[in-house]
Amino acid sequence: MANASGSRVTHKQFRLQRKVNSMAIVASGFALLDLPRSYDYEAVMLRIDANLNVTTGCTSVRAEAPCQLVPRVEVIADGKNTLFSAPFWAACLGKYDRKLPASGARATTAPTAASAAAYAVEAIGVVDFMTADGVRTKDSNFRTSALSLFQLRLTFGAAIDPFVPGAGVVAFTGTNNVDVFTSELVELPGSDGSYATPIALKKVSYQQVAYAASNTAAELRLPAGNLIKSVLFRGEGNTTAGEPSALTFNNFILQSGVDVRMNLAAKNLRAKNNADYGQITAGYYIADFTSKGEGRITLSDLWDVSGQAEPKAILDVTGAANVNAQAVVTEYILARAG
Repeated sequence: MANASGSRVTHKQFRLQRKVNSMAIVASGFALLDLPRSYDYEAVMLRIDANLNVTTGCTSVRAEAPCQLVPRVEVIADGKNTLFSAPFWAACLGKYDRKLPASGARATTAPTAASAAAYAVEAIGVVDFMTADGVRTKDSNFRTSALSLFQLRLTFGAAIDPFVPGAGVVAFTGTNNVDVFTSELVELPGSDGSYATPIALKKVSYQQVAYAASNTAAELRLPAGNLIKSVLFRGEGNTTAGEPSALTFNNFILQSGVDVRMNLAAKNLRAKNNADYGQITAGYYIADFTSKGEGRITLSDLWDVSGQAEPKAILDVTGAANVNAQAVVTEYILARAG
């Protein structure tokens, strides 16, 4: 970074990693946690650590278990600005930009069976503010020094939710928590007293639409007014209610007016995902406008819909009872020219 005179200014920094707290899992409830406000957030890390006691056997273990114990994760600034709102699976098994599951990392430890027994389960989730797959990851770090409130809100599921229940009976036993810890970057002033400033704000939102019948041109509106990095689609319920399904989607078109950014059959988008990220959970499809295989992404490749009124996804969907199409959208709001 150069100062007004054009000379180069060096900004020093160091990384701070710390545990904030453990949030007790309250069956079918929620909890709110105040996050520290001082530095630039790279990420909020979450670890589900729970113990499930099956007293009457269930039908099976769900594919994404135990992510169902936290059906919604929200990060809120100043009590009104929601920076992240999505199910835990999106921050865990859907964490494609870190290649968390594809790398062979232990993203989840699910129950080993659905029969009567006690099971210790774990899942690791990451809410990234940094651009984890970017050339300059700190471009979207979130500065918290001027906030009055910075909060994490978790919605909890029931103990039986990681299972296809049947006639099963499941309860929490022992200690059941979500550990919350952070990765923060402390920016020190440069030689001229100035501070480096993030150039973008990252925002993640979620929506779900039910499709009781098939539709070859179902429209799902995407957020307008900013720049879109990606849409993570999840198909659900074609075989078992609540389970991810590879049978929901047949084709994806992402467009705004005549600007068509993607038109791919679901199987071909899945093939591209495998080439870009490695193996991901069946039923997940990643439409990332910046991905370039193993190459680092650049913010110049974001889909600019800042001047457009109706960006949307046109989906070819195989509908039925319990079928849902879900979308997790990652946007960037530019603070200044990069």
